[in-house]
Amino acid sequence: MASPLDETPVPHPLEYLFHPRSIAVAGASTDPLRWFINEFYIEPLIKMGYRGNIYPVNPRGGEILGLPVYRSLREVPAPVDHVVSCIPARETLHLLEECREVKAKVLQLYSAGFAETGEPELVDLQTRLVETARRYNIRILGPNCMGIYYPKTGVSFCVNYPQEVGSIGLISQSGSNTTLIIRSAVVRGLCFSKAVSYGNACDIDECELIDYLAHDPETKVIAAYIEGASDGQRLRQVLARAASTKPVVIYKGGYTEGGTRAASSHTGALAGSDGVWQGFLKQVGAIQVRTVDEMVDMLTALVRMRPPRGLNTCAIGNGGGASLLATDELERAGFRLPAIPPDIREQLKNLIPLAGSMIRNPFDASPLLGNEQGRLLNKVGISEWEEALRQTRYLTGDGGIGDFMAILDSWPEIDSLILHYSVDSLPGTIREWAIGSGAGPMVVAAKECHLPVATVLHFIANEDSWLPSRPYRRLCIESGFPLFLSIRGAAKAIRRLIEFNRQHPEVLQRLRQELDSSG
Repeated sequence: MASPLDETPVPHPLEYLFHPRSIAVAGASTDPLRWFINEFYIEPLIKMGYRGNIYPVNPRGGEILGLPVYRSLREVPAPVDHVVSCIPARETLHLLEECREVKAKVLQLYSAGFAETGEPELVDLQTRLVETARRYNIRILGPNCMGIYYPKTGVSFCVNYPQEVGSIGLISQSGSNTTLIIRSAVVRGLCFSKAVSYGNACDIDECELIDYLAHDPETKVIAAYIEGASDGQRLRQVLARAASTKPVVIYKGGYTEGGTRAASSHTGALAGSDGVWQGFLKQVGAIQVRTVDEMVDMLTALVRMRPPRGLNTCAIGNGGGASLLATDELERAGFRLPAIPPDIREQLKNLIPLAGSMIRNPFDASPLLGNEQGRLLNKVGISEWEEALRQTRYLTGDGGIGDFMAILDSWPEIDSLILHYSVDSLPGTIREWAIGSGAGPMVVAAKECHLPVATVLHFIANEDSWLPSRPYRRLCIESGFPLFLSIRGAAKAIRRLIEFNRQHPEVLQRLRQELDSSG
């Protein structure tokens, strides 16, 4: 008798959705007024290195980006797995007939103008489309959706999504929020296993997609932007199963009265009250967030930070005002900043000049910037300092920043360290010098710490600050630390991480093991 371990795992019913051998784009056009269709569904496939065949389809024929345009699906000379519809809603039933003839498996409807309009005729059109597709054994993604992003195979609907494969699986009813979440996450060093913009969910819905991500070995954390669900009981079961093995972060859009109306008109979603969703998500073990920023902060904490044991933290930054603001935000979120014990204070007094410093918790570490141990870094440009850090041993011994961080790391009452840096508070040339001689080395030194460490780059107001901060952001990411863009966001996310770890320690333990094993 064969052992269950000898059996080949059965692929999930939606697995083929992410592995099309060919993609046809119905409605691709050489018309300059419809350029966006090609930029969404042809150019990204080429730039992302999609290895399947791409077939633009338009009754006028012609050529797009070097590809021949076929007048119909019937003229395509090879099998078509996935069809993207960019044609008017009223023409989609005819397109579905062509999908049946060429034996397509999936019809993705970028097309809008169905049930979300509330018009009885268009509600009926969506119903007939779904009923016909089920008879033909064709799955529908959408309507009113952007589709699939799967970096591993080069499938994408955006030309500048990263090609790197990550650990986060994302589903979103909103195409624009899909892009907003992905781009906001990339700034923090986060990448995605798969992302799906699924729109009206007339066929493939959030329940199937979450169930898929729960079984997907490439996905370690599940994120979802949901405007509503048609089957609450089924969603409860799916979410509970998913959350029992992987962290699930949910942004329920439309939680105000006006938002509920907007959700209904956007995707035709049955939104439900905020109180119902709060209780619902708590029961299934999902983490609820209320903005895109909160979602990205929470994903950052989950993927890149070990959960602290408790709420005692130490904040180290530049500037007395920024340190006081950090204290307010951390304590508002429930953290405690214990006073420094006398023995540790005496050790630190040997490293930090008393003038202009705050040898207390929070720390204003400004006097550490540009000390003797950092002098080599002052001689290199902003683009070179990162390499200089790797070649310089000044971080250890002789009272350097490494010793400063080691002392804090040995403080037994502390559960975490928060390194925060205010870029906008410094003039341009001083800003670059300070990053190179202080903020950057502090991050490098923190790599030796045993305590969980978070980094915060806050008060970014303009490109004059954002662009020079790029090397610092990159160093935080390459060092493996979570990067937050506000103390408030960091405090809320880390507090939620601690609470989630207390309630579901086995889920986070499994996540850390899987992330560590995958590098």
